[in-house]
Amino acid sequence: MTDWYDRVSGESIKEIPKIVIPGRFLTNKTCTFNGHATLKKGDFLLNDGTDKFHLDDVYGRFSMAEEVGNNSAELDIIESAILAYQDSVDVGNKSSFLIPEKLLARFEILKFEELLLDILGKGHLQEIARRPRMEMTYEEYLVPVSRAKKISPSANVHLASHSECWQTRTFDGVIPKKILALESEDQLNIYENRVYVKLLGFVEYYLVKRIAEVNKLEELFKEAIIFQEAENIHFELRENICTLWGEGFSDDSNADDVAVHGSKTLDLLKNMLKKVRTLQHSKLYRLLTHKLHVPLKLKMTNILSHDQHYRHVARLWDGWLATQLVEKREPKDIYNNNKKTANSYVRYCFDLVKRTLSELGFSETGGHVFSRDGSSELKISVNENSEINLTSASTKHCLILVPFFTEIYIDESVKHTEENQRVFLSLCNKNNLNDNLICSSPTNFYSIEALALFLSKWLAKQTYKGLGSNITKVPQTLLDHLDQLDNSHEENKKQWVVQKNIIVPTKPFLSLIPKIEDFQRLNKSDISIVNACKKIIEVATNFDVFLHCPCCGIKVDESQWLTRDSSCFSIHNSNCNHSWKVNLKTDGRKELVVEPTKRHEHKTNKKFQDFGRYSMTLIL
Repeated sequence: MTDWYDRVSGESIKEIPKIVIPGRFLTNKTCTFNGHATLKKGDFLLNDGTDKFHLDDVYGRFSMAEEVGNNSAELDIIESAILAYQDSVDVGNKSSFLIPEKLLARFEILKFEELLLDILGKGHLQEIARRPRMEMTYEEYLVPVSRAKKISPSANVHLASHSECWQTRTFDGVIPKKILALESEDQLNIYENRVYVKLLGFVEYYLVKRIAEVNKLEELFKEAIIFQEAENIHFELRENICTLWGEGFSDDSNADDVAVHGSKTLDLLKNMLKKVRTLQHSKLYRLLTHKLHVPLKLKMTNILSHDQHYRHVARLWDGWLATQLVEKREPKDIYNNNKKTANSYVRYCFDLVKRTLSELGFSETGGHVFSRDGSSELKISVNENSEINLTSASTKHCLILVPFFTEIYIDESVKHTEENQRVFLSLCNKNNLNDNLICSSPTNFYSIEALALFLSKWLAKQTYKGLGSNITKVPQTLLDHLDQLDNSHEENKKQWVVQKNIIVPTKPFLSLIPKIEDFQRLNKSDISIVNACKKIIEVATNFDVFLHCPCCGIKVDESQWLTRDSSCFSIHNSNCNHSWKVNLKTDGRKELVVEPTKRHEHKTNKKFQDFGRYSMTLIL
């Protein structure tokens, strides 16, 4: 029996490698994970914060994404958005596939930040750096008499036993040349100062992380504003993304107000960080910052309790510690949270695919079955391996979408068959490097567009296989009748081309099917005519799908079809703002091109960022 299921290859394996991507493997048997959790069949192998795994007698570690520090703020936002989405689904509410309104609270100044702002504003921390408390210590030194300021109590004893320190001897005693004196030293290395220095380090780290979080949220809002005002972005793409963004907020004006307030919050946080880093250049900080150890449990001394400045250090320490208690979790709790997030992400991606199908003109008919004129019915489901299966009812082709809640780039090649294709949905935005990877994230405005473009191409590959189909062995009697039906003498308007007893359709002719069916009934005794008529009707039905827009599924009239050589065609005057055509390339292959009807003439390079799914090129 195989122990693991590899969600990258789609195969069951006996052993897993020593370094694994979190969420790549599912267990096929019950086992103990890192001594604190029991994995059952179908559970993800996920990180618990230790970055290592121990499964019975199997040891290994989890691979980490590059630049974890820079990505951690965005990853926290994404995780919160995914969990907020799941919470909304659980209570039957709608939720946005982008940033939800719930995360606007992160634009507000938090309780600890208010405390820090007040203490920095009143100058308590600055005053400590300028005039720190210190401890006076005395050390004994043997110095010339002229330099002695304070005589040590043991000076007489020392002088009596060290005649080399005498200047001269008298009847009453000796006149010293050198004497044991006390010299004072100011000692900054006291407990209260160590707490102060340690606190500055903690606060700096906290502010850096918080600024990264607020800054990322502000970037998202700025990007949304750019979409609203951009003139170079295709209007359909702009409207789709703005609509998707607006679904996350109950009141657009409230969202704008909070975003403006977020800029003020960011400025306050940056200003506080600047002040803290200035304090870190003080003599006190530079002297004590190395080899510094202070337990998290604060020992309340008289200075920390009553000094007019140091007592605020204790207040800040307690406030910072309260923020850490929220984040500090045991490995078991971290694993359970990651498991919940991974499962929620599967649901998020499942709904994202359904929403994308709706954007492409499909309607759900029940039982997760989607239909659209001109396309095969599609059934969507989630299998036991947390994979999303999209199956075509007519061709039986299956698209397997595998959600990975990870920002790690999956660059492994995957074997595809004509009937089955595997695609990864993850948080990684390097999808331009891999055709099998689609970035599906609440922070990516193009998640639905990228998925829509991919699905459109996947559907078109199946649909346009019928382009250029011929009907062979057509009886002469039927050919004569078809010649009468196709009474157009203009080459570019003919329904088909006849070559000996072969019919090559050149444009849709579904409108002629009733007449062909009548001829079939009149000659039902001639089996060759009956079979040929059935084949013509089948080809006509398949050929008719080319009148449907590959982008939205809307159908145009047959009169809009412009016939071209080698079974190619073009449609420019549609009622859906899109045009599509099939070109013959120099190497003999055919190419499907879809463009907006009202395209920017000055734009020769149709970038995905400007046109999304509405500009598509596909080799057939």
